[in-house]
Amino acid sequence: MSGLLTPAQRQQFTRFPTMDERLLAQYYSLKDTELARVLERRRDFNRLGYAVQHTVLNHLGHRLARDEFPPLEVLAFLSEQMKVDPACYVLYAARKNTRHEHFAELCQHAGYVELSRKLNLDLRGWLLPQAIITEQAFPLMTAVMDELRRRKILVPRIQVLERLVAAVQGQADQQTYVMLDFALSDARERAEELLTVQEGQSISRYAWLKQHVGAPKPRNVSLLLDKLALVRSFPVQSNIRSLLPQSRLSRLAEEGRRLSAHNLLDFEPVRRRATILARLLDLSETLTDAVLDMHDKLMLSFLRGSERESLVVFQQRGPTLLERLRTYQQVCEALLRAREEAADPFQAVEAVVSWQTLIQTVRDGGEVADVQQLDPLHHLLSSSPKLRAYLPRVLQTFEFSATPSAQPLLDALKHLKTMYEHGKRTLPDHVPISFIRQKWLPFVIQQGDVQRKYYEFCVMDELRLALRAGDLWVAGSRQYRDLDAYLLPEGVWAARKAALGLSVPDTFQTYWETVEPSLTGQLTHLSTLLAKGDVIDVRLKDGKLKIGALKNTVPDGVELLTRQLSTRLPRVRITDLLLEVHGWLPFTAAFTDLRSGQPSDRPDHVLTAILAEGLNLGLTKMAEATGDESVTARRLMYLSNWFLRQETYSGALAEVVNFQSKQPLAAVWGDGSTSSSDGQRFPTGGRGKALGHLNAKYGREPGVLFYTHLSDQYAPFHTKVINANIRDAVNVLDGLLYHQSDLQIREHYTDTAGSQYRTP
Repeated sequence: MSGLLTPAQRQQFTRFPTMDERLLAQYYSLKDTELARVLERRRDFNRLGYAVQHTVLNHLGHRLARDEFPPLEVLAFLSEQMKVDPACYVLYAARKNTRHEHFAELCQHAGYVELSRKLNLDLRGWLLPQAIITEQAFPLMTAVMDELRRRKILVPRIQVLERLVAAVQGQADQQTYVMLDFALSDARERAEELLTVQEGQSISRYAWLKQHVGAPKPRNVSLLLDKLALVRSFPVQSNIRSLLPQSRLSRLAEEGRRLSAHNLLDFEPVRRRATILARLLDLSETLTDAVLDMHDKLMLSFLRGSERESLVVFQQRGPTLLERLRTYQQVCEALLRAREEAADPFQAVEAVVSWQTLIQTVRDGGEVADVQQLDPLHHLLSSSPKLRAYLPRVLQTFEFSATPSAQPLLDALKHLKTMYEHGKRTLPDHVPISFIRQKWLPFVIQQGDVQRKYYEFCVMDELRLALRAGDLWVAGSRQYRDLDAYLLPEGVWAARKAALGLSVPDTFQTYWETVEPSLTGQLTHLSTLLAKGDVIDVRLKDGKLKIGALKNTVPDGVELLTRQLSTRLPRVRITDLLLEVHGWLPFTAAFTDLRSGQPSDRPDHVLTAILAEGLNLGLTKMAEATGDESVTARRLMYLSNWFLRQETYSGALAEVVNFQSKQPLAAVWGDGSTSSSDGQRFPTGGRGKALGHLNAKYGREPGVLFYTHLSDQYAPFHTKVINANIRDAVNVLDGLLYHQSDLQIREHYTDTAGSQYRTP
C-alpha cells in the first residue's frame, strides 16, 4: 500500500494536529464528572495519564503509541485543570500495564470497540458509494476516520485502513465497469469490433480514432466529423455521465487513450468494454471541441489571407489612390480659401488643379473599385469553397443554444441549416441581420439584397466569437457547454444552501440593493478627495484618472550584490540536483502506475523521464545521452505513458512544496497564507503550431499559456496549461481549490487579467 497515501498525507493521519486554543477547549476541557473520575486515581502522574488517554480517545479515537508523548500544550492544559505538575507524565508513560488497564477501562466506559471483521465489512459497504464518487485516497481516508470515531470504533494502524480503502476502491472500480458495460446495451459487440482490424482496413477503428488529424484544413474538419459520427453511433449521449463522477470517467478515458487495441484485448470483457465506452465518452466532447476550435482557426486563416491580398492590392495601386487623395485635399483647401477671401471658387480650384484632371479623377469608376479592394473582406470570397466544404456538416452535426442577446445569431444558424437540408442555393426571405457588425454590412447587404456567401462568412465568424464570449453553447461540448451545466440543480442547491447556512442573495438585484449605497458612498468620498488633490500619486485630469508610477524601493547596489552572490554559487548539474532533492524527499513515490497504483521500482529512471519532458529533449535523445544501457527509449516511453500524468505531477509537486514550506528559509519570505497567479505564454512552432491558440493581445502567432500559482514562500504550488483565448480569472479558483499541498491560502492576488479573491 505504499502508493495509496503519500508520506505527507500519512503523517496527517498519524501525528497529533497542531494544537490551538480552539482544539484544546473543544477536546481537552474536562467536565466536572470527568474530572471527578480522573481524581479517583491515587497519584498525580496516574491522574494526568488517565486524563491524557481519556481526552485523546475522545479527540482522535485511538490510544497513544508505545513511545508517543502528547503535545506539551495538551499536558499543560490538563495539568492546569488538575493542579498537577506536567513533568510527572514521564512516570506514567513508563508504566505499561497501568496504561493498558486505564485504556481498557476508558473504552468500556465510553463504549469503544475494536475493528472486527464484521465491522470492517460494514464499513466497506458504507464507504463504497463515496469511493464511486471520488477516487482520491485522502478524502476517503478522512471519511473513514470520521466514521470510525462516530461509531466509536478504535482507529487501527494506518496500514489496516489503507488496505480497507484500497479494497473499497477496487470494489468501486468493478461497480463502475459493470455500470458502463450495462450502458453499452446492444452496442457491446460493435464496441469489441473497434479493437479488431476489419477487412479492407490497415488499422483498427480504435487506433484510427486515436490518430492526430493534422493542421487546420477543411478536409481535416471533415475527418474530425467522420470520427465524431462514429463515436456518436455509440450511447455517448446517455445519462451514464450523471451516474458516475467525471473524475472516474476521465481516469478510465485516460487509460483507454494510453492503451493500444492489443493491450485492451488482455482485459477481461466487462472492464475492456467499460474502458472503451469511457474513452468514447471523452472523445465525443474532445472531437466536438476540436471541430469548433479548428473552425475558429480556419476563419482566422481566411481573414488573414484576405488581409494579405488587400495588402498586395495596396502595394500595387496605393500610389494612385494616394495621388487622388492629395488632389481632393488640394481642391478642398482651395475652396476653403475662396470662401474666406470671398473669391471665385472655380478660379481657386483651377489654380491648384486643371479642370480636366479633376473631371478624370472624380469620374473614374475603376478607381472607386480599387478603393473597395483595399478592404480585406473584399477578398474573402476566394475562401468560400473552403468554408462550404465543411459548413453544412457542422450545422447538421451540432445543436446550438444561445443567450437572449445572441438569439438572432442562433436563428441565422438555423436558417442556414434549413437551407442546406433542403438543398437550396439561395437564402430564405427575411433572414436575421441585427447581429451583423458594421464592417460586414457593406458586403453582406448590397443594393438591398443579402449576399449569401458573405452572409455565411459573417454568421460563421460571429459563431466563433460568440462561442469565445460564452453567448453561444453547444450540446456535447466540454469547452463550450452551457454555464448551467457546471451548477447544481436548483432543487439540490436550495437544500444545500439551507444546510450550509449561507447568506447569499437569490438575485443580483437583491445583492445590488445591499451594496449599492456603500459603493456609491465610497465613490463619492473618493471624488471629493480627488477634487481636493488629497489622494497620493493619483489625480483626475481631463476626466481621466492618472495614477503615478510606483517608486523604486530597491536600494542601490542590490543588482550588483545579486550578481556577486550568483558568482559564488557553485554550478550544479541538473541531474545531480534532482538526485540530491530526491535524497531529501522521495517525491517519485507520487508517480504511480495508472493501472496498479504502485510507484516504479526504479526512481532514477522516473527522474530521467521527468528530465526528458522538462527539457523538451525527447525520450530517444535522453536515452542516448544517459549512457546507461538499462535506460532505453522504450523504457522511458513506458514510464512516460503509465507514470507521468497530470495528477501524478500534481502529487509530486505537493510533496516538494510541503517540504520547502517547512524550511527555515521559506519562513523569511512568508507564512504560506498568501499567493499570486499569472500566465506565461509560449509561442508554438513546427508541429505544435496547429495546436496553439491565437490571441490578439500576444500578436499574430499561435501559442499556449501556462497559468501558475505562486505562494509567498516562492513555491509554485499549481500550474495548468490553459487556452490563450480566455481570461486568466477563469482559472484562478482552480489553483486555490484543487492544489494538493498543505498550504492554507487565505489571500490571493492576480493582475488585471484576473481578479482578487479573499478566501475564508
